[in-house]
Amino acid sequence: MMVQLFSATGCMRCNIVKTYMGMNQIAYEELDIHANGKEAFKIFYRENRSHIFRGEEGLEFPILHTGTRIYQGVGVVLAYLMADNRLDGFVCRSELSHGWVSGLNISARPLDDGHELLALIRFLKDQGLMIQVETDGRNPILLETILKEKLIHSLVFHLQGPAKLYKTLTGTALTPEELSHSLSLLGPPVDYKIILEISPVPQENGSSDWMSPEQAAQAAECVATATGSKKHPFFIRAMALPEKMDIPQLQPPALFKYRTLCRRYMVLCDILKL
Repeated sequence: MMVQLFSATGCMRCNIVKTYMGMNQIAYEELDIHANGKEAFKIFYRENRSHIFRGEEGLEFPILHTGTRIYQGVGVVLAYLMADNRLDGFVCRSELSHGWVSGLNISARPLDDGHELLALIRFLKDQGLMIQVETDGRNPILLETILKEKLIHSLVFHLQGPAKLYKTLTGTALTPEELSHSLSLLGPPVDYKIILEISPVPQENGSSDWMSPEQAAQAAECVATATGSKKHPFFIRAMALPEKMDIPQLQPPALFKYRTLCRRYMVLCDILKL
């Protein structure tokens, strides 16, 4: 079955996908929801409603249907076309609009060289989109390449804690040197912010407890040491607990102590709501 591309008249992101498919001679059937594909999309949406995201601004296009799977949004569609499922986890739905694209997490898992992800980001930039990527410090060489090539406009650094907790929290070890390397790359001209994720930390007895304020302060100190500055846009946020965890959710008042200790090293530290 030839893939179907549901598009919308005047949709910049749809045109970007069509440009890529044309450049790479990928055959497809285009169904414009405002023209020849209007009735076909009504049927398609009715049959696949649970697999299609609708946000506050409505449905996001383009939508690619392979016959067995549905891919929605410019980043997700291009990731599939460029790399099949090899970029799963690195590319997800964009939460930004009006010329921006997000949903690009360069630290989803270890990468050998990241050439496929780089190719995607380069193509998005070449097509005129402003790009936001996310990282937690893993894959620092990839982050360095992205910044050296000036591929992005915004960066969200999800700091998981001090380096010694990364293996426990993410499943992948990160040395203090690697974390310091990634943090040292922060700065103009890229707009950025650092979010320290206050998460439950597995304990030796098999239970879990929240990252301590002292451990959070160690992470903030790491930022100050790596960058030589205490003035970064630095935020703390308590992770929303999965239902299966048997510890109480960390409430906003409890975050005040985290903020107080972190401000010893990050003077602009503030609290983000869930």
